[in-house]
Amino acid sequence: MKPTSAPLLGAVLCLLLSCALAVGEDRPISGKKAAGYEPVDKVVLEFMDTTGAQAATVAVSKDGKLLYSRGYGWSDQAKKTPTPPDALMRVASVTKPITAAAIKNAVRAKQLTLDAKAFDLIAVKPPAGKVPNAKIATITVGHLLEHKGGWDRATAFDPMFRTKTVEKELALTGPATPVNMIEYMLTQPLQFTPGEKAAYSNFGYCVLGRVLEKVSKKPYAESGQLSVFKPLGIKDIKLGYGAVKLRDPREVWYPVAEDAFAFDVMDAHGGLIASAPALCQFLQGYWINGEPRGPGQRGDWTFFGSLPGTSSMVRQ
Repeated sequence: MKPTSAPLLGAVLCLLLSCALAVGEDRPISGKKAAGYEPVDKVVLEFMDTTGAQAATVAVSKDGKLLYSRGYGWSDQAKKTPTPPDALMRVASVTKPITAAAIKNAVRAKQLTLDAKAFDLIAVKPPAGKVPNAKIATITVGHLLEHKGGWDRATAFDPMFRTKTVEKELALTGPATPVNMIEYMLTQPLQFTPGEKAAYSNFGYCVLGRVLEKVSKKPYAESGQLSVFKPLGIKDIKLGYGAVKLRDPREVWYPVAEDAFAFDVMDAHGGLIASAPALCQFLQGYWINGEPRGPGQRGDWTFFGSLPGTSSMVRQ
């Protein structure tokens, strides 16, 4: 999506959607109108029709100033509560730039190096009686950041959507955790030699979440809070939950059953929730690749996230 109107040039744009609506249905719009942004309202509503979205939020900022922030549609299943501009929503893979930023902060703090062997660091062991794939030991933190760990879901599978298989294979009595996913994958074959090429990997970022936990000695969400969010004054990015009863009261409704997929296992690669303005705050401080964003720097980045029932997009 290329910015076309003058107010968007050099800006940060965040779009979040929760999908389930009859095309063409009337819906409320919250937040203040902004001169020059009428085309954005039009495009968002058209896009909601195209994707069948019930709720959406959009925010645009420039040089740290929020220029535009609106909510569209209904945040609840009963369609009684209009979506506020700062509604919380699952951001799916837009979690990854945040994880990358936290990892790179740890590198700058000399808690970690990009050449560190990730699996030696996290020290997760395979199931009893099983031998780990020897190539796993060669995977570095840098490989994981760049999706070069050796897994290719296009030719094999994405383990983060196969939690039932993992639970059965490991004879778990409860839901699989990120560590369980790693235990299982330690004995699975790689699709290429680590570092040889790049192939998008949710699992690689699951491992990075455990790296963060190891070096920070805190759970993944807390490590991001201290390293990334607190210095920028961000309050509206946090860990989400699959169970409805555990969700933040400001979070929108999703048109999928809470057990349709294992959301809780996705923390470091797709498990955060956020408001669109909060994502603008993050993207004012960091580039989408996780590098700090210096004063006056310019770039051209777009990143998407998607899970059943939600889609997200950020653009710098």
